[in-house]
Amino acid sequence: MKALLAAWERVYTELAANNRLRLGAWSIAFILLVFLALLQRDRMVVAYDGYVAAADRMARAERILGGNDWSAAFDAERQRNERLTALFWRADTQGLAQASLQAALTETLGQLEFRNARIRSGVSERVPEAPGLWRIQAQVNVNYRQGAELQLLHRLATYPKKLIVDRLDIVPQNSRLLLIVSAYFTGVAEDEAA
Repeated sequence: MKALLAAWERVYTELAANNRLRLGAWSIAFILLVFLALLQRDRMVVAYDGYVAAADRMARAERILGGNDWSAAFDAERQRNERLTALFWRADTQGLAQASLQAALTETLGQLEFRNARIRSGVSERVPEAPGLWRIQAQVNVNYRQGAELQLLHRLATYPKKLIVDRLDIVPQNSRLLLIVSAYFTGVAEDEAA
């Protein structure tokens, strides 16, 4: 204890005797005080932002709970779900899914009078973000005439069930069109597809 008291007395006498040392000590004290004030302000901003977010969630929850038209909201949600579900393909097995996609592509290509169409199955995989949804691909290699590629893309885009063109390559030297088309299926059996 005496050593600590003696050290404090030495520091005090140095500070009293040296103006630069006193100015430096006060500068350090001021910088620490400003740093602590800024740190406290940052904590207050984070706390305030959290409070505002929680108050906003609370206000939205009260608005939802205050609404008395639950049956209309339920019916609207059911209709949206039915419209979305109608865009997906349905198949019981992975093989049926691939066959359905190939049949749809064969029909579309036939209507537009494409020649020498070769359709092969592509990747079949689960969609990780959506349980129960499968992405089935097909590769199309076909001869085409000038302008028919736009008609094909229009037909694929307006097909009743959703078809997505993942890749389109046009080889003008030999009038070949290479497509990779995806369709999304529900109802594919897990054990057969795994």
